[in-house]
Amino acid sequence: MAADQLAGTGEGQLAWARAVFAVNDLCQIAAEAESVEGVYDAALTALERAIGVERSSILVFDRQGVMRFGAWRGLSKTYRMAVDGHSPWSADAKDPEPILVPDVALDPELAALCPVFDAEGIVALAFIPLIHGGRLLGKFMLYYDTPHPFAEEEIRVASSIAQFVAGAVDRKRNEVELRRSREHLSLALDAGAMGIWEWDIATGEVV
Repeated sequence: MAADQLAGTGEGQLAWARAVFAVNDLCQIAAEAESVEGVYDAALTALERAIGVERSSILVFDRQGVMRFGAWRGLSKTYRMAVDGHSPWSADAKDPEPILVPDVALDPELAALCPVFDAEGIVALAFIPLIHGGRLLGKFMLYYDTPHPFAEEEIRVASSIAQFVAGAVDRKRNEVELRRSREHLSLALDAGAMGIWEWDIATGEVV
């Protein structure tokens, strides 16, 4: 085997090890997170560590079916406002695939956004869908400041992280809703002076 092939193999193993450690840490942090925002932040950290992307974001559909920013790295407020709500897929899209744009200037479907990309210094990007239970929840966005030929392994790792994060976000949302329901019930009980009581059978006393 040639020296450059040996070097490539070693680099590939190191990259895979970084991805494994990043995903393991993501799993632990997501399990301990108290909110979906904690999951979002951990997801972007995992992407940076696993595939080396320095600028990224996670967007999720709101209750009106509009894609909104949940967390981001290296993006200006001006840029976020300009592209807020943009999505290549509708909320009811079935089995969406990653969309890779090695050079935004060469993609006619993004021509209207080119001035926004130029101002933000975005030359290449990727849309990675977040899918759970057959339902599209949102997307990862990966951004690069030079033309970027996406590697198969890079997208495989990003898609694997996206799959885990979609499930974690769905579970965390359910946990948050359950916690809110309990809080609302507690407030309702207090407001109605219903409370919680116990009956001591031996003494006949209500406590």
